[in-house]
Order: sequence, then C-alpha cells, then structure tokens
Amino acid sequence: MSDEEVEQEKVEVFEQAPAIEEVEPEVEPEVVEKKKKARKPLSDERKAQLREQLKKGRETSLKNRQSKAKKKGTMKKALTVEQQEAEEQALIEAEAKIAAAAARKDQRETAKHAKAEASEAKALALELRKELDELKSERSANKARKAKVKADAEALAKEVAAKAPPPPPVVVPPRQPTGRELSRRMRGL
Repeated sequence: MSDEEVEQEKVEVFEQAPAIEEVEPEVEPEVVEKKKKARKPLSDERKAQLREQLKKGRETSLKNRQSKAKKKGTMKKALTVEQQEAEEQALIEAEAKIAAAAARKDQRETAKHAKAEASEAKALALELRKELDELKSERSANKARKAKVKADAEALAKEVAAKAPPPPPVVVPPRQPTGRELSRRMRGL
C-alpha cells in the first residue's frame, strides 16, 4: 500500500464514524417540601378525654388477656404498682447481698494468694540470706589467701634482694660530636 491509499482509508474511516452528539443534562424540577402544620395545643377537656380512653383500652386489654389465659390455663397474676415496687426493691436487696458475698469471696481468695506469696517471699529471702552468708565467707577466705600470697611474694623478693650482688654501675659512653662541632674545632673556634 502506498501512502495515498492509506490516507484515503483514513478519510473513509473518519467519514463513516458517527458523529457524537452532546446531550444536554435534563433539568429536574425543584421539589417543594410541604411544611407540616403545627399542632394545636390540646385543651384540658381533650386531655382528660384521651386519658379516659387510654384507661378504658388498658382495662379491656387486660380482660382479653385474662380470658385467653383462662382458656389456656396459664394466668399471670396482675400486679399492682405497689407489689411491683416491692418486688423490685427485694430484687435490688438480693443483688446487693449477692454482690457483697462475691466481694467477700474475692477478698478471701486474695488473702489466700497474698499469704502464699508472702510465705514464698519469706522462703526466698532465707535462701538469699544463706547464699549471701556463703558469698561473704568465700570473700573473706579469698582476701586471706590473697594477703598470704602477697606476704609470701614480699618475703621472696627480700630474700632474692639479699642474696643477689648489687648491680654494676652503669657507664654512660661519651657523646659523639656532631659534624658542625667538628668543623668549628678544625677552624679553631
């Protein structure tokens, strides 16, 4: 293929390619939030009426539960508020007693461990004391042995010094004159 044929193919390919259209983003309509109306304050009469309805509904619910329980044969006794409070108080007292018992048990166990640790520490201290005493005795024995060796060495040195003749006096040979001194002597200076 020649260069012209290649260029013609490129032109044909570009001409055949579909043109890309730009899509405009769609504008979403703005959502307007509706504001809730504020509640009107309840009147005292309406509040009393609602309380009565609630009380009536609870009584009806309790009767329905009791009738169903009678059919099944399992009826839980409805407790009054005072009975519930008494049960809660008894439960709190029982939990306090259980916590106190657990604390006493922990203290006993801690005391056992502390006593065992104290006895182990005491035994260890005795062992360390014995080892320290042994080390002290070894140290004193080593000091005595070193003192004896030192005394023997001094005595031997004295004997050797007494037997050996005095060393001959050291004769220092005269110094050789340097070249400069020799040349000055020759000139007579």
